[in-house]
Amino acid sequence: MAALVLALVGTAWTPPLVDPPTSGQTFGQGPLEAVTAAATANAGCGLSSVALAALMMAPTYTEAGGPVPAPMALSRYDNVNVNSTNVNLFAFSNPNGPYLNAFWSPGIGMWQFDSAGAWPFGAAGSIDSVTSANQAARTIASRWCNAPDSQKVDAPTRRKYAWGPWYGCSTTNKCEPIFQALAEGSHLNTGFDPSVSRYGGMQQRTCLVAAVSSNPVECWYVNPALAQGSKGWTGGTYTGPTSVTPLPKPFYVVEANGREYRVWIAADTGYDTAILASRPDGRNARTSLTWSSGATLCDTTANRGTCTGPRVAQTPWGPKTGNPFGSLDAVTGRTDRTATVTGWTIDPDTNSAIDVHVYVDGGWGGSARANRNRPDVAEVVPGYGANHGYGLTIGNLTPGVHQVCAFAINRGPYGDTNPQLGCRDVTVPGEPFGNLEDVSAVPGGVRARGWAADPDGDTSIDVHLYVDGALAAVRKASGSRPDVGSVYPWAGAAHGYEVTLPTTGGSHRVCAYGINVGPTGTANTELGCRTATVDGSPLGTLDAADGRPGGVEVRGWAFDPDTGDATVRVRIDGGTPISVATTAVRDDVASAFSGRGATHGFSRLLSVAPGVHQVCATVPNQGANGTGRNLGCRSVTVPGGVPFGNFEGLTRSGSTARLTGWTIDPDVADPVEVHVYVNGAWGGSARADRTRADVGAAFPGYGALHGFDLTLGVPAGRAEVCVYAINVGAGGSNPRLGCRVV
Repeated sequence: MAALVLALVGTAWTPPLVDPPTSGQTFGQGPLEAVTAAATANAGCGLSSVALAALMMAPTYTEAGGPVPAPMALSRYDNVNVNSTNVNLFAFSNPNGPYLNAFWSPGIGMWQFDSAGAWPFGAAGSIDSVTSANQAARTIASRWCNAPDSQKVDAPTRRKYAWGPWYGCSTTNKCEPIFQALAEGSHLNTGFDPSVSRYGGMQQRTCLVAAVSSNPVECWYVNPALAQGSKGWTGGTYTGPTSVTPLPKPFYVVEANGREYRVWIAADTGYDTAILASRPDGRNARTSLTWSSGATLCDTTANRGTCTGPRVAQTPWGPKTGNPFGSLDAVTGRTDRTATVTGWTIDPDTNSAIDVHVYVDGGWGGSARANRNRPDVAEVVPGYGANHGYGLTIGNLTPGVHQVCAFAINRGPYGDTNPQLGCRDVTVPGEPFGNLEDVSAVPGGVRARGWAADPDGDTSIDVHLYVDGALAAVRKASGSRPDVGSVYPWAGAAHGYEVTLPTTGGSHRVCAYGINVGPTGTANTELGCRTATVDGSPLGTLDAADGRPGGVEVRGWAFDPDTGDATVRVRIDGGTPISVATTAVRDDVASAFSGRGATHGFSRLLSVAPGVHQVCATVPNQGANGTGRNLGCRSVTVPGGVPFGNFEGLTRSGSTARLTGWTIDPDVADPVEVHVYVNGAWGGSARADRTRADVGAAFPGYGALHGFDLTLGVPAGRAEVCVYAINVGAGGSNPRLGCRVV
């Protein structure tokens, strides 16, 4: 099955139909469009658009009947035998009179909106699929959302409550299986009949009705013979109080002056008089109908009824008879590849608005209903009202010069042409267009965001950004902007830009310009200017403060937006501040703050005695704006104490001995000396600066240069060798690393 394209108010059906459908149900295409649009607009309270559409459609099969519910269906079971007040639905309240087929059907349309229900429309509104579907959607959705707790025991019970106004659904179980067949997950499982339109065969006309107005009014022609969809309701013959009611002859419907009027003319009924009946809006026809004979109605659209000739419009240009007249006032080209068309037109045959067709360079451009308020037109062309202005936008025009022509579409029985209202040449500009949507302050600068496109094609263009009148950045507007692509399909989505611009503190004005790419257009377009106020206070972090042999190592970054530079001040235990330069390369800072460079890091070892220390860092403000920044404090333990290590090996070779081992003094990372005693007497010394990778791995803060390996003389016989580490910092003692005998 071909995909169903919904034309109503430009709304596409989502979700799609089951293809092919398997429910066995069919709906008219026009009504289906109306139902799906109304369901989409009114879904809520856990009720999806699919479920609401199925809830709306189910009653139509029991109310209008037949395999394809008909928008024009007229009720046939409101006889005197059912309710005595139904007698008033017969012409002049006579169920046996000569005008039986001038019968006021109280229930109308697919949902059989009966006047007893005080629905806010008459026969025309009940037949119109859009009006009736919106009412059905609102009613069912409201009852679903506001169902009492007693009706929420399960979904079928709640649906039955939502169907309350429809007898076949609320008092029987006929509608639940229909609903189940139609609602299939995210799809609506129904076929559609393209021969059934929105109005189901009802025709829009313009009429002169003496009882309603001296001016032409909108009217609707309801002829059961023209009904679309299932026609089972047209069958049967009226034979008395227990039979079906009479099938009405064709009639006209007018809704005006707070009343609904129905008129049966002799040309349709064959009666000796035209008959008019009316009721106040919202009143039950059974108790409020007024009947009269001798009605005068002229269907000016089809020239039927009591018509006497063409209408004449008195204008400043003399009488205008038959054909429409008016003006193409202006055509204005815009940089978004569109042109706006405005003007006015009147057809003398009707007070109602007529259509205007527009052509561009000889091809179709679009249409509009001339129903806009134009008091100036009403003043110079009296008697037709003010709602005769038109305006439309023509899209997807290439840049350059185009000829635009407008034609008024004749309506009514008089006139035989669609006159041209005028032609104008319009130039569609080729300069870029777009928007600077937002400029907001960020640390160290401003962030600008927007979009830009050039009417000459879908190519992403450059955007130049200026801060306080100086060029600050050039960016390609190539970021994904599906919203732009949706509004301008010819351009595509690759037209967004977002950029952070470094600034000093204070207020800054940012302007963006779209750069023209040609071949049309000669200027670069200002996309907008915005102002943001930036905090000029320094930025930075104290990444780490670690205890090291001999002091504290501090690391981090900082800069002042006003100068691009900074000096960090470090205090240890509240003492005199130590200035630390920010000259180290920090690529991460350069990446985070575009345009600021990378030399904003600091790393320095500050000498301090062993122990626990409080280390705090601040960045003084350097510019005219802002205040200094506190980078925070750290509690740091600096290692200290007496040396430690190990006298690992002693080997003898004649009168010499070789000693090996290692030692570290916690106060320093540098090597320290070891002293050796043999049998209690001085034997020699050495610097423990040999590479010991194992020691460096075990004590990473001190490095690997802490091994000793020395050879010294020893006396003959037994020799006791002892090794001492020589302390260089606090601690006061030289610990013995061990003694060995050879």
